[in-house]
Amino acid sequence: MKKTFFATTCKRYFITTFWAFFEILFKVRYRFNYIGLENIPQERAVMLLGNHVSWIDWFVLQLPIERRINYMIDKDIYRWRLFNWAFKMAELIPVSKKASKDAFSETSKRLKNGRIVAIFPEGKISKSSEIAKFYRGYEYVDRGNAVIVPFYIDGVFGSLFARHKGNTRRCLLKKREITVRFGEAISQEIKADELRQRVKKLKL
Repeated sequence: MKKTFFATTCKRYFITTFWAFFEILFKVRYRFNYIGLENIPQERAVMLLGNHVSWIDWFVLQLPIERRINYMIDKDIYRWRLFNWAFKMAELIPVSKKASKDAFSETSKRLKNGRIVAIFPEGKISKSSEIAKFYRGYEYVDRGNAVIVPFYIDGVFGSLFARHKGNTRRCLLKKREITVRFGEAISQEIKADELRQRVKKLKL
């Protein structure tokens, strides 16, 4: 029992310190704006679905939300020895084409427990400023009574953490504006193509 208490306490303080460190680090370089946060229920299960533009999307989405967001991660990346312990502590859900059923089952379980799950239907970081094809993987998750909220991340293209650099040159001394727009809740039965259009409409 003492060991469990010690492990839980260490985990809690590690996570708090981790987020505080990254918040300070990124806020030196970025200015974050969030629109539509009221569309995310405080207590119900939520599935967040939107575009994938950089390696820091997980941080950008989590920053204004007190509840822990559960993310899916490529199984090959999840197995990286150097970071595997951190991925486990962050309770990420490993997924691959060969083991997607287990990932969908775990995601369904977490939603039934009232948690927040974020999925990037593009399946990978975009290599252009356009939203790529949305895959249907999320459709195989048992959403239960979860609220489905679309989002659009804007302002990250061209940054150090994005694959699409663009042609725009930015002043290194000027903070980059990153805006995330959360749309109103949508039907649980929404298909991938329609979802993609909903997300695109959040781009101003």
